[in-house]
Amino acid sequence: MNGEVFTMNPTEADTFMAKLEAGNSLRMLTGGTGESSICSVDAFRKHCELNPEWGANALALAKANSKSRIQDGIVRRTTDRAACNQGHPLSPEVIARMQAERRYDHRWCEACARRWQGVGRYFAEEADVIAPPANVERLTLSGGSRVLSADDIALVESWLIKGASLRRLLGAWDAIRFRLALKNNPDLESRLRPIIERNAKIAVVVGSRKRRISHCKYGHELTIENTGIKPSNGSRFCLACNRTFAGAPVTPQMLDNVERGLLTGMSVGDLTTPRDGKRPTITYAQWRTVRRTRPDINERFMRALRNPATIRSFTSGNTIARLPGLMLATPVDFVRSDVPLYVPQEGDYEWLYSLTPRYLQRSARDEIVGDLFLELAERRVDRDGVPACAKRLVAAFNKENPMKAYGDIRAPLPLDAPAYLDGTLSRVEIVSEGLWT
Repeated sequence: MNGEVFTMNPTEADTFMAKLEAGNSLRMLTGGTGESSICSVDAFRKHCELNPEWGANALALAKANSKSRIQDGIVRRTTDRAACNQGHPLSPEVIARMQAERRYDHRWCEACARRWQGVGRYFAEEADVIAPPANVERLTLSGGSRVLSADDIALVESWLIKGASLRRLLGAWDAIRFRLALKNNPDLESRLRPIIERNAKIAVVVGSRKRRISHCKYGHELTIENTGIKPSNGSRFCLACNRTFAGAPVTPQMLDNVERGLLTGMSVGDLTTPRDGKRPTITYAQWRTVRRTRPDINERFMRALRNPATIRSFTSGNTIARLPGLMLATPVDFVRSDVPLYVPQEGDYEWLYSLTPRYLQRSARDEIVGDLFLELAERRVDRDGVPACAKRLVAAFNKENPMKAYGDIRAPLPLDAPAYLDGTLSRVEIVSEGLWT
């Protein structure tokens, strides 16, 4: 112990380093994932401070392991997905390409690409984009007539060639007059229509400034392999940064915890909200993505629902991933509980077994331990309330099994057993002597 912080001994430090070299993350070794920990995070930091060379090597391995686990999780999520982030089913060709290249590109979803055509950001990036004028003011055209003069048309055309959009150049009335001029002059419309459409796309891309950006703000080059497309609006983003800040991947254990939480009546907010300084069971971004991209997991979650409010939300028309035809029954005896979700940890059985009295048989103690596990799993009691719950269960067991109780007047005592701990005289001899003397 150093000050108020415990540090690792040499054996623990060697074990810690060996597991880091084997690919384990820092969170796994410090108990952040529910597994048995070697030491706390504070103890690890203190040991790094006291042993700079060991600490530098350990921190470098921890950083590399964290990134590699995130990358592995991204590849695993990619090969498992059956839909895009908006819930559109992917064709077999796209799924085969995705598994072959071990990555997913939002541009591969035809439904999203068709929707981006009206937005312009995605397709403007592949168009011949020019730099628009820095300052564009509303034009003042000649008035007094519905027909624009030749000078007015020439002025508008000059600004269109520079890259300005009609919305910024003309007011509502002048825009109507200009469209009328295009309608009456097919040659003029055939010449200016491509320019107008190009400028409209440029305007949507915020003056095409993003098109000229070749690196993200962290210095990563925006190549084709390192450029992603946001499914919401078709704009670009850096894949390297997105993978770095994406957080931990969704693991099978996390999905099991979410399902158990739903089965015990937890709502989506209970599962996605941090509590008592601890991480949530699943983040909302992970929740939304896994429901949209994994229809099988979405159906599994929906069948596990027990909270009436969550059932109404899932079956409404505004849910993020609908399952038509799936009918969910609302439980009538639902009771809301604020007890946090129980996550099994190593050593729980030994801990619960130690709370049962030693005078009971092994089978009876195991039965009480099983009841304690049910109380925890169904969120009727938290870890702090387990000792009191164990006392209640032991009392209930003794009441239901009076022949197995200890110290009770109804409990039979073996007559051939010694009457005293320091003697050999049996109970039957004492009873016999008392009856006949």
